[in-house]
Amino acid sequence: MKVVIAESVAMMAIGDGVLGVLFPVQHSTRWEFGPVPWRKCMRMWADHPELTRAVSLLQIAAGIALASRLPSTSAGKP
Repeated sequence: MKVVIAESVAMMAIGDGVLGVLFPVQHSTRWEFGPVPWRKCMRMWADHPELTRAVSLLQIAAGIALASRLPSTSAGKP
């Protein structure tokens, strides 16, 4: 089960990273809700799309690195 959870985290990191690379401003502003400190943080990412893209690329690389290190499981044994 731990492998499945780790792979799920890797998939979310990769997907979130792809959205950050392709749509940095839109992706950041979609998360601009909630407490003021959180909204300010999301606004910072939206105001700096090139930084958002760079960090998102690192996020994609980290997700791929995590997924590549996960062991295979036999069928029916996650």
